[in-house]
Amino acid sequence: MNWKSKVLIQFLLSHLPKGEQINYLLQNLITKSHSPEKIERRIPILVQRLWQINNYKKLEGLSVLEIGTGWDCINALLFYFMGAKIIYTYDHVPHVRYKLVREIINQVENQIDKIQVITKIPKSVLINKLMKLKVATDVKTIFERANIQYKAPADATKTVLPDNHIDLVFSYCVLEHISGNTINDLMIETKRILKKNGIVYHAIGLGDHYAGFDKNISKVNFLRYPEYLWSFFIKNNISYHNRLREKEFINIFKQYGAKIEMLKNEIDYEDIETLKTMKIDKRFSGMTREELAVNYSEVILSF
Repeated sequence: MNWKSKVLIQFLLSHLPKGEQINYLLQNLITKSHSPEKIERRIPILVQRLWQINNYKKLEGLSVLEIGTGWDCINALLFYFMGAKIIYTYDHVPHVRYKLVREIINQVENQIDKIQVITKIPKSVLINKLMKLKVATDVKTIFERANIQYKAPADATKTVLPDNHIDLVFSYCVLEHISGNTINDLMIETKRILKKNGIVYHAIGLGDHYAGFDKNISKVNFLRYPEYLWSFFIKNNISYHNRLREKEFINIFKQYGAKIEMLKNEIDYEDIETLKTMKIDKRFSGMTREELAVNYSEVILSF
């Protein structure tokens, strides 16, 4: 299958009552998105990326709000191991699967030495936390023992949490999958619930997500299509991708008074060469090739 086949399948699934469940099954069958091997590779990468937050705000004892739990709750679980006191995690649909949560716990056990090297958390502390979760036999108990409050279906723009309640607002590869209006609403809610000395971390996947599925296209391939066509086929409850560029995200953040404490990004310079010969939709006019080619960003904000 090429990427256009996947687009068509997801477009059709978005109009079916059980479309998201079928999409999950297809992910396991075709792309092996949730295989133990892929989870194994994700653990050290995520530990490294999440732990850098500790340089800006010590994770030990923090209250964390995560936007977008996902299927396996991997980030919330890792925050538990890194010392967060409580993790509120919000998702618009209750995606979490016990099998995947259990696999995360298994992989943490298998890679506990790597986690210890990255975080410098005493191994005995990690093992004690691990044993609490290993003996649990259902998601509810695991979440209770990890101090995770799972909110799904729920709206992260309307958390009903008290003002000035959260130390860290966090998302990982979520903001590219929601509308610009929703991002604005998230910023308003973030400012309301964040403590005065709190911080915000967002990792944003800015490349064409279909490039990971079809190696024949570049990470900037999706910039060629007019907005009406992209909206019709892609902006649905299965495959939504807003195509906002890093520059546009930063402008939104600054619009609400955010100060950029850290900004890291990734650019594949082959994509810049591709952009030189590719017709780019007018939706992206006024941006340099370098701005268009950013395929991943990490940003830490304060207010």
